[in-house]
Amino acid sequence: MSDSLKNLLKISALGASMAFVVGCASTASEEQQAMIEDAQAKAEEALAVANEARETALDAEGTANAAQYQANRNSSRIDELNEKIDRMFERSMTK
Repeated sequence: MSDSLKNLLKISALGASMAFVVGCASTASEEQQAMIEDAQAKAEEALAVANEARETALDAEGTANAAQYQANRNSSRIDELNEKIDRMFERSMTK
């Protein structure tokens, strides 16, 4: 698994745990409530960053796949060209 996806999973787990804390803290004092809201805001921000990182990773994967396809296609074309050159060379040697 790529580091980006591992980080995304970690941040998602953090967000889930924060949601649990928020749910369990319904009887907390105002100070505790403020801390919980701050933690929830930070978790939401972290989740947004993780989602952006995931999108970037998916874009990078798409670019890498396109580059791999192009490289494979070019390799095939080079092989075909080498075979053609070899045939032309053999023909010229037989004349």
